[in-house]
Amino acid sequence: MKRIDKIAELLTQYSEKQPVTASEMAEQLQITRANVSSDLNQLVKLGKAKKIGTKPVYFFSTTPTIKNEENILDDFIKKSPSLFHCGEQAKAAILYPPNGMHILLTGETGVGKSMFAELIYTYALVQNKLKADSNFITFNCADYANNPQLLVGSIFGVLKGAYTGADLDRVGLLEKANGGILFLDEIHRLPPEGQEMLFTFIDRGIYRRLGETNSERQAQVLLVCATTEDTSSSLLQTFIRRIPMRIEIPSLVDRGLEERLSLIATFFQTETKKLRTPIEVSTNTIRALLGYHCPNNVGQLKADIQLLCAKAYSQFIARQEETIKISSYELPHYIREGLYNTEDRKKIWLLLPNMNTRFFLFNEEETTLFLPKETKGNDIYQIIEQKMSDMERIGLNISQTTEIIDTTITNYYRSYNTDSVVDLNNLEQIVGSEIVATANKVCEKASRLLTIYLSDNVRYGLALHLYNTIQRVKRGQTIINPRIVEIKQEHPRLFDAAKHCLSVIESDFSIRLPEDEAGFLALFFTSDESKSKKRTKVEVIVVAHGESTATSMANVVNKLLGEQIAIGFDMNLEEKPIVTLTNIQNYLSAKNQLKDVLLLVDMGSLINFSDELEKNLNIQIRCIELVSTLHVLEASRKASLGHGLNEVFESTKNIRGLSTYKKNYEEQKPEKLYILTLCTTGEGSAQLIKKMLGNRLNLRGGACEIVSLQITDERLLEQMITNLSCSGKIICTIGTFQLSLASPHFSITDALDETKTKQIQSLIDYEIAFEGMRTNIANMLVYKDGEQLIVSIREWVETMAVQINPDISYEIKVGLACHVVCMIDRLKQGKNVSCFPQTSTFQEKFAVEIASVQKNSQFLETYYAITIPKDEIFYITAFFMNESFL
Repeated sequence: MKRIDKIAELLTQYSEKQPVTASEMAEQLQITRANVSSDLNQLVKLGKAKKIGTKPVYFFSTTPTIKNEENILDDFIKKSPSLFHCGEQAKAAILYPPNGMHILLTGETGVGKSMFAELIYTYALVQNKLKADSNFITFNCADYANNPQLLVGSIFGVLKGAYTGADLDRVGLLEKANGGILFLDEIHRLPPEGQEMLFTFIDRGIYRRLGETNSERQAQVLLVCATTEDTSSSLLQTFIRRIPMRIEIPSLVDRGLEERLSLIATFFQTETKKLRTPIEVSTNTIRALLGYHCPNNVGQLKADIQLLCAKAYSQFIARQEETIKISSYELPHYIREGLYNTEDRKKIWLLLPNMNTRFFLFNEEETTLFLPKETKGNDIYQIIEQKMSDMERIGLNISQTTEIIDTTITNYYRSYNTDSVVDLNNLEQIVGSEIVATANKVCEKASRLLTIYLSDNVRYGLALHLYNTIQRVKRGQTIINPRIVEIKQEHPRLFDAAKHCLSVIESDFSIRLPEDEAGFLALFFTSDESKSKKRTKVEVIVVAHGESTATSMANVVNKLLGEQIAIGFDMNLEEKPIVTLTNIQNYLSAKNQLKDVLLLVDMGSLINFSDELEKNLNIQIRCIELVSTLHVLEASRKASLGHGLNEVFESTKNIRGLSTYKKNYEEQKPEKLYILTLCTTGEGSAQLIKKMLGNRLNLRGGACEIVSLQITDERLLEQMITNLSCSGKIICTIGTFQLSLASPHFSITDALDETKTKQIQSLIDYEIAFEGMRTNIANMLVYKDGEQLIVSIREWVETMAVQINPDISYEIKVGLACHVVCMIDRLKQGKNVSCFPQTSTFQEKFAVEIASVQKNSQFLETYYAITIPKDEIFYITAFFMNESFL
């Protein structure tokens, strides 16, 4: 098919009411915009298309076609990925020759069995497995459960005189459904004799009406049965055996919060179509619907949303408002309880963080509710093909494209070599039991050949990958690995093991796989290597004379931080120093991976320990004497944030004697900010990104500088980074390869994305805002070292934000830091703080967050020798949750 024909075919999906731009079509067809625009204008000249508007110009077909429902099942599964395997089973049953396979749907009340049955019917029509005029007959066996004779007669029909009251012949549902689908809900209510009559029909395609003995009737009907009960106890085994395709629909809880959010959006949009009026729904209403107990599953969720819309609609009519509005104050008590769901609270807040607006708008076509992206990104083949196409469109050369593809592949596998938790129970519903079994075999074989442990994350990722691999082979698509040569050279042992694992996959699925696929498999086995490259933390060791001096300090600090960072070694006065030194050395030697050490000692006689340990263990050690609990606290806090040894040492050293230091130094100059762009030469993509960002970013009058570096010369790179760190602060890095720095990293693809560029701009604005705090507020404080206070509180706020609400804006972080700094300054002076205006309702709503703030505030209380009132805990929590005080 020619390019213009492809464009013409796609254009038929767009009408005057719903036109399309050249850019949108170019994105869909993966063709340059210029070529699409040229062909569209040619179609206009030929009379096959029309265009309207200017900047942008919209096009539509002169003969648009109504969008068919060919992929209705696929579209449904995209929104409900947990039903993927159910969908695949349904397709297999419908397409099974010659007339399909009967289906038994199982699942709790309200999971959507009836709706799924209708989807099966629609799919069968589109696939031409049923005629266009075929019927879809629905019957609930529970309706006549108390009258078995009437129940059986409804399905099979009744012969006149079959029983008392049967005055006429009556056509049964099998006869009405001939050529179509009969959906029998609550099939377990069908009595045994009725089940026996059904499996006779299943076996031979014949049946008799109730009361008939001499004649037999024929019908071609696909049965879809459904039950909420345990099939082994509620149905005859002879009946169950005749329905081999059994599909279990998962409950609402098992489908996860992302799917629940998608369902909520769908149901609200359905109501807008019925009411023909936009609906505004508050953020807390959506959160409540995500969190409340919904025992009757999807059916109840849908009914509850309909009830909310009905109540809001009546108010809308009575008050003559512009839109229908639903807020959390009007929710029934049992739904509002969802706001206090402590089990899923963090997940809900990640899905729906604080927004700039309190209400989401729903109309017939779209919604402002942020929905999770469709489940994609699991197919490495499509990812590579998409990236290659993207790079070709923007005109990058081969070396730049190679860098980006390398990064893409690396990031794909890195996502499965993490310690995050995955749900293996849900995996079988997504890819099927056969794939999971094969993935486990591959992992077990690789573990034996390589003597490594493969985590659940790797097994999860491998199963998803195998599903995509097998689907690709079945579709006749090729498998190409752009890094195959490099993988062979860098990971020869892993590649050999992967080739052995290919035989397991080929045997299980009767397919042939190329060598390129072994390259993809090999990268799944690099988990141990990637984990060993993680940046290590500083070991904080406290040594002090006395029976429990050192261990007490370490225990207090660890309890405050909630982590085991510091380790204490007590030294009795009678004990020789060599004994303690040996104990410390043995402790460090037993570690799997040696770290840099900060040694905190109470007397100068122990300071020589650092020299001995450094010489014997070949590690870097710094030592500070005359330490207190505050020193241990500062060192441990810095170490837990991932700072290097020198940073931890300098920060801890400055704690000592602060009250005796004279402020005779010159006024500190603003710290220079650096953005590093990286590539192999420092001249290619690094310079390209530097130039592009220079035009996009506000560098605040030279306060921030973009520096391009080459990464091939490690010694030079390390020296450059050291020099830049001494003269300023590296706020982020951008490039193909990620350095072991604490600052955020962006890929080249991120740098091309305007959304990511805004994140980089926020990093600059954040640093400038804190610099303004340091220079303008520090001198206004009564506290002796205001600048150090501001720096410490900034780190405390950032650490807390990660725990409570990672998505709060930098403006809120700056405002909160300013609030806490001033609070400490007031408390140190013995001044009172303001009362929080809405204690009871606020405390009930944010109980979990308040507890977290209160626990972490113990650090501030110990460090600054203050007691933080409860009202201030509420104020701080309100900042984190972006909640109004009023």
